[in-house]
Amino acid sequence: MRLYQLIWSRFVASEMTPAVVDTVSVKLHQGGAEFRANGSHTKFQGFTTLYVSSRDSDQKDRELPELAEGDQVKLTKTDPAQHFTQPPARYSEANLVKALEENGVGRPSTYAPTIETIQKRYYVKLTARRFEPTELGEIVNSLIVEFFPDIVDIKFTANVEGELDAIETGDANWVKVIDQFYKPFAKEVAHAEEGIEKIQLKDEPAGFNCDICGAPMVIKMGRYGKFYACSRFPDCRNTKAIVKEIGVVCPKCGQGQVVERKSKRNRTFYGCSRYPDCDFVSWDKPVGRNCPKDGHFLVEKRSRGGVQVVCPTGDYEEAVQK
Repeated sequence: MRLYQLIWSRFVASEMTPAVVDTVSVKLHQGGAEFRANGSHTKFQGFTTLYVSSRDSDQKDRELPELAEGDQVKLTKTDPAQHFTQPPARYSEANLVKALEENGVGRPSTYAPTIETIQKRYYVKLTARRFEPTELGEIVNSLIVEFFPDIVDIKFTANVEGELDAIETGDANWVKVIDQFYKPFAKEVAHAEEGIEKIQLKDEPAGFNCDICGAPMVIKMGRYGKFYACSRFPDCRNTKAIVKEIGVVCPKCGQGQVVERKSKRNRTFYGCSRYPDCDFVSWDKPVGRNCPKDGHFLVEKRSRGGVQVVCPTGDYEEAVQK
């Protein structure tokens, strides 16, 4: 019934008259100081008498009462707070797609391959569902900005796609379009080949020695991220994956530690540190306790509401921890 009511209300509201809302800015003077309040005042409710979206609800919360110049107001509450300017939030997958759409870069069919490519090449990594640039990504970006400023201009891709559309519809000659692009681009490539030196990412000390030859181990950058390698490479080819222990004993063998790993698609999963002797694996993070109903190990499930501990095989679940 609630779902039907929601659909009915929204449909009928879409046929109603728009609401009329005035944007209001108020300046209050007290003791030589000026205080400002920004809000709104509804002149005509229109469709909002029937249906109010979350955005309209936020607008309603900022509604100011009827005020006139010279009115005396009474202080009812003081809420002292200090605010600092925050940097723009990092892109999530959804925000990145939205930014591409707004700037006319790419097409819906190219969004997913674009996001997959920048992760596969380890230019960015997902941390808490937000893209963070890697050291390799920052180096590549700085070189492209220096030697190919026109290519990294947001308008460049949108303009090229517009020209390609014009070629498809017969409004532009493809030879002329390619010629206009390639002549200056070829000069930039030649300049870059002369000016860019081979980039060698510095190896970081790992803090322990190779268990084969005894030489110090270092942290190297590979196709799928960082890993441990022997400093005597190629004479010694000993390598190890960089894993993060979560403080939980493997529920399958009871000997190894559960560690956090990355798949080839950069997706996080959890496995036993004794692999391949123990093949335990889980996409969800084990919590180190067993289900009181069937004895299966419990895992964390993340959602917008918070973290919930559940049993993967049964109907047992614990309260959400925000």
